[in-house]
Amino acid sequence: MARKWSEDEAAGWLNTDVQGELLDLPRRIAASIVSLNGGISKFIDIASGSGIFLKVFLDRFPESSGIWHDASETMKAAAQKSLESYSSRISWVTGDMQGIASLGLATDLDAVVTSRATHHFSADELRVFYSDAATLLRPGGWIINLDHAYLGSTWDPVLRNVRKQLLAKKPENASGHKHLRPAPQISDHLSALAAAGITDAFTAWQAFYTFLIIARKPIEESSSS
Repeated sequence: MARKWSEDEAAGWLNTDVQGELLDLPRRIAASIVSLNGGISKFIDIASGSGIFLKVFLDRFPESSGIWHDASETMKAAAQKSLESYSSRISWVTGDMQGIASLGLATDLDAVVTSRATHHFSADELRVFYSDAATLLRPGGWIINLDHAYLGSTWDPVLRNVRKQLLAKKPENASGHKHLRPAPQISDHLSALAAAGITDAFTAWQAFYTFLIIARKPIEESSSS
């Protein structure tokens, strides 16, 4: 089971996140791909944190409404502050991302978005997550995941070291969060999506060991009378 964050870890993460500029591009890529395929009107950002990904989609689709979701009250307070001007377009749901199927959410959403959270899952937990996410979507809806992956024993440590050299360093007193196991590989994500019935999926962007997966739920054909 994925380890739960403490509120102190959430606060430390908010104060020491150094990937903002790097990840702005894949967030905008995701919104652009969806825009070119008809856009969205309602969506959820799971494990939304401070709401950065949520904001990108609210900006790109000004008529849309979004659901903020996270397990942390610290993250919720930060998101409510940074997204105050969007408050009329946001619903707030607090809960564990391992139990999204039990939160009573709508099941006709246009998109499920998540960022930097599923790397804490085991392969089995990942399959459950994508299966639950798929139940929230209308036919043709999107699953979008911007996250970290394990690249194997040869390249994973190399790219981690390169990233440390090229990105801004965290403060010396930074409080990180622990990982119980290596993150799933990109192939694990694609396999878990396929197990959920979503085979229309691809990696739209990757830098170092961070990737963007775009996937689309099948469009059901209406039966003829």
